[in-house]
Amino acid sequence: MDFSAVRFGDEILGYDESSTFSEDSSAYAEIYAGDAGEAFPAGGDFPHDTHDGDFLSGGEYQESRTVLVDGGDHFGVSAVGADRKEELVWMGNSGGHVTSYLSTDLMKYTSFQVHVTEEIRDLRSIDPGILALTPTSLNLRTRQGIPSFTHQSPQLENMQCMLQLGGNFSHRLLLGGHQSSMVEFDLTRLEQTRCHQVGEQGCVILRDHPRFVCHGDLTGRIVLHDPRTMRQEHSFQAHTGSLSDFDVLGNYIATCGFSNRMGQLLGDQFVMVFDLRMMKLSLPLRALVPPFLLRFVPGLSSCLAVVSPMGHWQLMDAGQPDNAIMSMSYQVNCVPESVITTFDVASSSQAIVFGDSLGSLHLFTSGSKPTFNNFSQETIMPDLPEQAQTMPLTDATASLASVPMYYSTTAQLSDWPEQYMKVRYRPTPPVDPAILQSMKIVGSIGYAPNLHNKKRNQVPYKFSRIKGQKANASENPVGKNEEGMTVHVPWRYRKIEIKYGKHGMDDFDYDQYNRTSFSGLDMSLPNSYCNPMIQMFYYIAPLRALMMSHLCEREFCLVCELGFLFHMLDVSMGQGIPCHASNFLRAFRTIPEASAMSLTLSDQDNRAKINFASKIQSWNRFVLQQLHTETLEEKLDPSADNIEERRFQVGCQMPDTSIEEKEIISKETFSMERQDKREHSPVAVIFGSHVVSINKCTRCNFEIHKDTTSLLVNLTFPELLEGSCSFSSVVERSMSLEQTRQAWCDSCTRYQPIEQCRRYKTLPNILAMNCGLDSAQDMKFWRNQFEILLTDIRDKKKEEEKKNAEAKLGVHDKENNKSIERNTPSLSAGSPSTPSKRYPDSSTPQPSPARPCRYGPACTRLDCRFWHPDRDSGEDQQPVHVLSLLDQTMEYSWVPLGMKAKLNEDGTVSLSDISKLELEDAVDNETGIVYELVGVVSHIADPRFPDKNNLIACIKVGPSYHVRAKVSSVSHWYLFNDISIQPIAAEEAVWFPCGWKMPCVLYWQRRQLPAECQVIEPIKPITVDVFGEDKSLAQRGRKRIAFTPLTADEMPGEGDLVAMDAEFVNLHQEEAEIRSDGTRTTIKPSQKSVARITCIRGQGPLEGTPFLDDYISTQEQVVDYLTQFSGIKPGDLDANFSQKHLTTLKSTYVKLRYLVDKGVKFVGHGLKNDFRVINMTVPSAQLIDTVHLFHMSHNRMVSLKFLAWHFLKLKIQSVTHDSIEDARTALALYQKYCELKANGTLVMELQKLYEAGKKAQWRVPGEEEDE
Repeated sequence: MDFSAVRFGDEILGYDESSTFSEDSSAYAEIYAGDAGEAFPAGGDFPHDTHDGDFLSGGEYQESRTVLVDGGDHFGVSAVGADRKEELVWMGNSGGHVTSYLSTDLMKYTSFQVHVTEEIRDLRSIDPGILALTPTSLNLRTRQGIPSFTHQSPQLENMQCMLQLGGNFSHRLLLGGHQSSMVEFDLTRLEQTRCHQVGEQGCVILRDHPRFVCHGDLTGRIVLHDPRTMRQEHSFQAHTGSLSDFDVLGNYIATCGFSNRMGQLLGDQFVMVFDLRMMKLSLPLRALVPPFLLRFVPGLSSCLAVVSPMGHWQLMDAGQPDNAIMSMSYQVNCVPESVITTFDVASSSQAIVFGDSLGSLHLFTSGSKPTFNNFSQETIMPDLPEQAQTMPLTDATASLASVPMYYSTTAQLSDWPEQYMKVRYRPTPPVDPAILQSMKIVGSIGYAPNLHNKKRNQVPYKFSRIKGQKANASENPVGKNEEGMTVHVPWRYRKIEIKYGKHGMDDFDYDQYNRTSFSGLDMSLPNSYCNPMIQMFYYIAPLRALMMSHLCEREFCLVCELGFLFHMLDVSMGQGIPCHASNFLRAFRTIPEASAMSLTLSDQDNRAKINFASKIQSWNRFVLQQLHTETLEEKLDPSADNIEERRFQVGCQMPDTSIEEKEIISKETFSMERQDKREHSPVAVIFGSHVVSINKCTRCNFEIHKDTTSLLVNLTFPELLEGSCSFSSVVERSMSLEQTRQAWCDSCTRYQPIEQCRRYKTLPNILAMNCGLDSAQDMKFWRNQFEILLTDIRDKKKEEEKKNAEAKLGVHDKENNKSIERNTPSLSAGSPSTPSKRYPDSSTPQPSPARPCRYGPACTRLDCRFWHPDRDSGEDQQPVHVLSLLDQTMEYSWVPLGMKAKLNEDGTVSLSDISKLELEDAVDNETGIVYELVGVVSHIADPRFPDKNNLIACIKVGPSYHVRAKVSSVSHWYLFNDISIQPIAAEEAVWFPCGWKMPCVLYWQRRQLPAECQVIEPIKPITVDVFGEDKSLAQRGRKRIAFTPLTADEMPGEGDLVAMDAEFVNLHQEEAEIRSDGTRTTIKPSQKSVARITCIRGQGPLEGTPFLDDYISTQEQVVDYLTQFSGIKPGDLDANFSQKHLTTLKSTYVKLRYLVDKGVKFVGHGLKNDFRVINMTVPSAQLIDTVHLFHMSHNRMVSLKFLAWHFLKLKIQSVTHDSIEDARTALALYQKYCELKANGTLVMELQKLYEAGKKAQWRVPGEEEDE
């Protein structure tokens, strides 16, 4: 083959007529000689190519399109490029023509001629369009083909390549070629700025790098330039002959070219890789294909695409010389006479485009929907002229609106008269008198509170509505569900959004949401959607005792964190302040499986697109499994059971969450003796049930028995039935589900139908249940059961009313009876006096059953949900759906409050519903075990506000919790909605209006728990031994210990003083808004993390000496170290660089918990905020806060810095804060307080304090910074 025919390739390499090779078929083999000098077989076939077909069918890339470009029958493709902005591929040929193709389908988009005689040497896509380089000119065209400019100059002699610099130099364009200078062009001013000398060998290839501008010349040398000054920084001699191609990415430069051997130019079989970190050659890579062109694949750090002239190409890893081959070679579908002249890789790495010498374009793609860019701009498509549609005159159904409008210069019949076309001035309406009365004038501007009776920046037109006119949708306080039923979500169920005052959480009144003795959970933290399940776990007495009795050494343990959180809920009883689950949620975020299951959310997630119902069920399943794993008492011996090799490979999961415990294999009469090797844990004792999963082959009766521990049950609803179905029958079907699946049978050695069933050996003490309801079929079944139930009850009630009315009025006066039935407030008439017994017939028009409307007959709203006397009968009334009765009554529900379960001899479970009256006297006996409902987690979806979906919990709180809260020893139901807790009736727990409230999780508890589950008081796991473990995570932390550990005889006891201070860093900044009147409202408080905790002895010979000064390591991103206020610097919390005593939060947390449990009194300044961030609740009697000691009512709080200056004559916090200094100062202030109180001069000194503060403007004299 004569390479001189390839003009584009020859000029890149600098060949002339004397450099051509022989025309026989072995010319290419002579160029690419092997290691020992032997020639490859003729025709470009290599030993590696014998298996190309095997690898091509299973490779990542496949050739998807091949097109003949414009002018391809006369000219070859000389340049290709994938557009970096839009989904386009650009092609330039040796005839000076440029064509673009749209998307990976290669549909022609634009085509235009750039130069009459010169070929296209290079193409680059920029924001304004496409740059095309010819030997003597630079052209810019828009992507639609419109010329923008053409630049020619004497310096453009024989140009070959161009490069647009990145970063701050994106306006600079470099042009190189077979000449001694490199031309620089300014894309902003559209003019040539300067020339840079590169030597006589010229610049034939240009590549960009963040640190360098790289160019290659004809002699195989690569030169690195400084992009600012274009000064030469370094150079490599890549090849001894000539350079074919090279590319740069990250720290690597990869090259391919020719070497001068025996006076001939022979192609190098190796790809040379240079490391820019060491500025030297790395190990060369031997390619399976003769390298002629190469490009790094974007998005992959060191992936390299290497192409040969004959169309063979492969992927290599430049970072692993020993194992560089990532894929075997691919083959471009080109004719044998053609040569690959150019190629390019798309920025998305999903497409690679090749151009050959015979005018064809080949596209290789990867994936089902490949694109050129990950984020492409929309391509402007041409506007097609509208085709006028014909319309036959005889077509009576034709739309006359499709006839174009005729615009006439004369008057039209439809023109309005002149008197209706005048411009009228609408005066500005007067200001509301209520605003004027409350307005406060500041300068020339008046401020008044918003009355919330008008929309912002809108003045409505006042039209007199006629009677019966429908109100606007914005005035309707209720929404509509999918069935069109009216939906009204009560306030106690809605998502709570809090706007704090200027003091944040300290001045917020939580009593308006919670008047009980129990504590809610804060909802401002990420992933707080799980608050209902945390409350559910807490009010299960055996689980609470188990969690609070657990303590281990793992840094992130959910059981430990739940125990710490339950302790906070215990201590917070009666204080009216919600607790924060920040430490538990932090440990939850660190579990990789939780992130993999998408159980962790961020503040940026759109709540309207999150399926909270499905997510809380997945959370319930995952956390139960995690708690079981973390509390295991016995592990399986993997070497004791080798039956794993002979089990069914069933391709589906059973509907329950299970933990594999043992297997039994039997075939016909074959059996094995079973030994119970289940993993026992205290969690499994509470929630677990011993289940045998049986998989049986229907062909050969080969069976596998697998003993498992089931922690919860997933409800599986049957297909829609015509008749009624009890809830217990659905649970029974879900627990003993039998199904047939196609799976592998080891006996038949093929896939066979496998029967799967479950058999129970024991029933759980607490039955956890996920309701599912994640499909339209399940929802339809759920609604259908409620419709059947309510319809039956309505018919019975109507029949009873009818009989009572006939008995009272007499059968003989039937005509009068009809009139009385219409006017008497009865069940069918929708009497407002008996809201729980109104069941209108859905087949006849009935009014909406509700309370009387306060507007009476004057009400003009047809959709008013209240009762109107004048609307009892009317032909225009719409029938009320039977499900709408759920919004008016809680008396009836398809879900019972109790169930009775019996374990049969064959392992199946029989269940039956227990009504509320029967549940009071139900006991366990031979007929079954009594389960009563103790908790329901429901999803609240308000159709008006889809972005405010919410999860709530209805929980039956047991007597032990009421005794702990110092109230009567009873059991009662409560509604938990984050910080809101309200008592409810038992019927409301199973009240599920289908429009907005759906159950997600149900918890059932045995009426009579066994002895091992009746322990409700936890064992305190934290002992004095926690002070003996004093380990630092920092490698150099032991060199600078600023505290003296406690000895055995120094351990503080009840009533002893300990001075404490903590420092924090910000994980998330505060979100606030400033209103028009200048007031500031906190929407979301800042999220802080404790960074340093210091405790100081409050008495004894070492009084004032710290015994705890721990820096807390954090794995979360810190947005602000607050160095001015905390003294924490970047690196103090990093184990690799810190010189402090660095520990985990859990290690220090248990030490503080020990002091709290011992009854130690803490002295400090702002302790309430310190312990809130530490995530610990301390009884108020154990807190001595100098903020409140030196405070007069109706006055501001005084800072520690000013108190120290006024009372102790000390100047602290001059440059930064130090927790040891602050703790000592707080201790000294408390001693000063005791002294003043004993002398009887406390009130007088406080008055002097405030007088001095006002005089000094609360600044310490001599210091300029504000507090």
